[in-house]
Amino acid sequence: MNLIIKLLKLKITKFILSVCIVAFMASLYFYYDFYVRQYHKCIGFYYVNKGDKAYKKTKYQQAIDMYKIALRHYPGHSGASCNLGNIYVSFENYYEAVNAYENALKYNPNYMACRMDLGIILSEKMANYDRAIQEYGKVVNSNPKFIKIPFVYDNKKSINVNKGLAYYNMGLAYRGKAVYMADNRLLSFRYLKKARESYIQAKKYLKNDFDNTYNLALVSHLLGDYSSAGSEYCKAINIKPDSFEAHYNFALLLRSMHMNKEALAEFEKTTMLIDYYGKDEKTKYVYGIIGEIKRRILNEGGYDYLKDRVDLTSVSSDDIVYKKGKITADNQKDFNMTEQLKCTIQKEFKEIEE
Repeated sequence: MNLIIKLLKLKITKFILSVCIVAFMASLYFYYDFYVRQYHKCIGFYYVNKGDKAYKKTKYQQAIDMYKIALRHYPGHSGASCNLGNIYVSFENYYEAVNAYENALKYNPNYMACRMDLGIILSEKMANYDRAIQEYGKVVNSNPKFIKIPFVYDNKKSINVNKGLAYYNMGLAYRGKAVYMADNRLLSFRYLKKARESYIQAKKYLKNDFDNTYNLALVSHLLGDYSSAGSEYCKAINIKPDSFEAHYNFALLLRSMHMNKEALAEFEKTTMLIDYYGKDEKTKYVYGIIGEIKRRILNEGGYDYLKDRVDLTSVSSDDIVYKKGKITADNQKDFNMTEQLKCTIQKEFKEIEE
């Protein structure tokens, strides 16, 4: 009896195996293209892995070779295409970079990081502002799903940051268009307004971001909205007190508003930063403006003010050192230069706006 059962099991096993072989051969006949695609996909993944390893080791030419082989076998690997685009950017081969980014997005339109890279190259390297704005618009209008696994994964923050950066870069693109159309004041003004709208949208996602705050101030300045510009310059300076550009443009704004005492203080801060960072091309010009503003204050009867105030330009570059991420005057105990550089008149601009 046991022998009969064993023989039956053996026959059933052989039968099932035969059916599986026949089914496989039939599927191979009817779905030959599918199996070929899977074969090439496996080869593609193998070369993508080799390309990724070379990319991490900054062996860029080897990475390019591996990614190209991978994409010949598996054109739909968007990660390989995007990495290939990034490498071309490092080689300043922007047209090939654009082609690589476009190939990645062809197969994965929701690859927002790659779309952002494409927009940046189109705007900043190729001056194709319209196309860049379209790409940024697709990022901000995307509606990806928020995925949250407690203590493991939460993509909400990264999605919001990407949208904020897209709005910020859109602002840069509109500002680029405004500069390009400088001869047409009406169009230039319109693009500057769009740039400001983009920076304002970016603020909703990028909290306390220096670059966005500073550029919002700069565009408001160019639009002639001095109160908003002053308020944003102050915020930018308080985020990054050692920014020469923020102090310099804020000083120019204060000078235009005939806030001479405040302008003098800001220009003196720029001279301190000039001495530290070595921006020699602006030294003579800034000191000339300081002389002009002092004459204005004297003409307004401010002799005692000038005599009694502390002149920050008297702080020598030899007295300034960099300690723990802060600019510090070495000849005064506990004198924190970073605090000295911060903006203290933001309240005045809020009152002007009100």
